[in-house]
Amino acid sequence: MRTKNVLFLFLVGLVLLFSTCSFAQNDISFSLGGLMSSDQTLTPLGITCAIGATCGSVSSSINNGIAFEGAFAHRLYGFHLASLDVELPVMGAPGRDLHFGGSPSGTPVSFFFFTPSARLKFLNGRSISPFASIGGGLAHFGFSGGDRNGGAIQYGGGLDFKTPLPRFAFRAELRDFYSGSSIGTSSGPTQVSPNRAHNLFAGGGLVLRF
Repeated sequence: MRTKNVLFLFLVGLVLLFSTCSFAQNDISFSLGGLMSSDQTLTPLGITCAIGATCGSVSSSINNGIAFEGAFAHRLYGFHLASLDVELPVMGAPGRDLHFGGSPSGTPVSFFFFTPSARLKFLNGRSISPFASIGGGLAHFGFSGGDRNGGAIQYGGGLDFKTPLPRFAFRAELRDFYSGSSIGTSSGPTQVSPNRAHNLFAGGGLVLRF
């Protein structure tokens, strides 16, 4: 009961912080870019083969594709040269193809990531403002015959470039959504190696401050 009371007070404190802080500042960003995912290998389990040989292993790859990212950020505290923010990045990549064994034909797959994060931003209001972000959350992979959910870790950073319009900035960013495999895990009849994949997003877009 005592733990529940502490958790309740903590949540109430967060609500009050977000709604009453006089130094609060928000921004919303929209970016367009490309997504590149690391390759993996599938190996059937329970098959006996010659020493030193790999039986039935098949490589898998996902073609590079267009990705869209949006992020909301709220400033928790401002320091002299930096600020600590909470950030909610959402990234989606539809229309990619999963290929097995180098086959030119692929299986359509879509990616979606939602990774609440902490962001440290430097030199707010200057001509160039660097930032770094890290967090974790949900990974969702959609196939024509079903879907798969898992966890993801997000880390990366970028640069915001000041414009003549004080509420707008241009952004260039690079993030890695390190997730469970879109084709399964190392359990069951097939082993996936490695069982986690890097999904590297590189893009740029517009930031609105309010």
